[in-house]
Amino acid sequence: MAEEPVRIASVGLGRWARVLARGTRRSPAIDLVGGFSRDAERRRAFQEELGLARTWSSYEELLADPEVEGVVITTPNATHRALVEQALEAGKGVFVDKPIAGTLADACAIWRAAEATGRVVAVGHSARRLSGHRIQRRWLEDGRLGEPALVAATFTNERALELDESTWRSRPEQSPGGGLVQLGVHHFDTLAYLLGPIAAVSALVRRVHSRGDVPDLASVSLEFASGVLGSVATGWSSPGSYRVDLHGTKENLHYRLEFTAWDDSHRTEEHCALESQAYRSHERLPVELPGSDMFREELEEFALALRGEARVEVGPAEATQALAVVFAALASSERGGALVPLAEVLEETGAGVPA
Repeated sequence: MAEEPVRIASVGLGRWARVLARGTRRSPAIDLVGGFSRDAERRRAFQEELGLARTWSSYEELLADPEVEGVVITTPNATHRALVEQALEAGKGVFVDKPIAGTLADACAIWRAAEATGRVVAVGHSARRLSGHRIQRRWLEDGRLGEPALVAATFTNERALELDESTWRSRPEQSPGGGLVQLGVHHFDTLAYLLGPIAAVSALVRRVHSRGDVPDLASVSLEFASGVLGSVATGWSSPGSYRVDLHGTKENLHYRLEFTAWDDSHRTEEHCALESQAYRSHERLPVELPGSDMFREELEEFALALRGEARVEVGPAEATQALAVVFAALASSERGGALVPLAEVLEETGAGVPA
């Protein structure tokens, strides 16, 4: 652990910046020293709520501050590339919330910039850190589940019913796929963490109840490079629900989470359940879930990586692959559900995937 806390600053001071800021307060390794937003009122409110000593009136002023070692970016997806590249050029490490960028070309550009500068870039795919998923991974690795066979996942909330033209999430050029890019991308990262690379996708994506100009419903079939099959359903117009059912040849693990507890990650596991089901048994037995804190963990890992004391678990490579699943699903839906290889959408970016 670093002798002195790692000094970081928030960029984009909306609701999610406050959620992550509270996560930093739970880590002795991090000192959140301030924040930046173009909106002066947001800067004032963020500073007062968190008791910070300062904010910056421009991004350039923040990046020029030698006290700041890294930035935490929670701005709209389409702005990520420019902000990340600028921070890397200024010698700062970057934590950027998921998805890594608004387009695959921008994601690849961030990936290349991270490799060119050698700076730390971490991406906020936090869900894989939930203790239920850690147990699923461990049971796969130690053979208790047997050979993986099938995975089925669901993620919903009501955001599409609350959209209006004033929010960037209602516009397809800034939030392609709607709930698919905001919710589904969580599962695409987590399932790749559990089962390895996703090779191809077949999907139907529809706007049915959304009050924005973006889809709210998606049904995605996944083919993993290993041959395992999976499905992800996302809905942006129904009460919050989060499930991942992992099926093996010896045992199944059924994981569910109460979505209303998502923001308070240090208490999320109090609202989760994991159940096992053994071969030839219809009985589901509870599996104990240890406490976890996915936001604190990912931010602390980022902070320690800035001092060379840790490596980030989710960087540009993993995050770009998760985003590629989103765009493969959109391409598949446009073709009536035809199977689309991830390699195809990555090649079509024209940006080039780093070697």
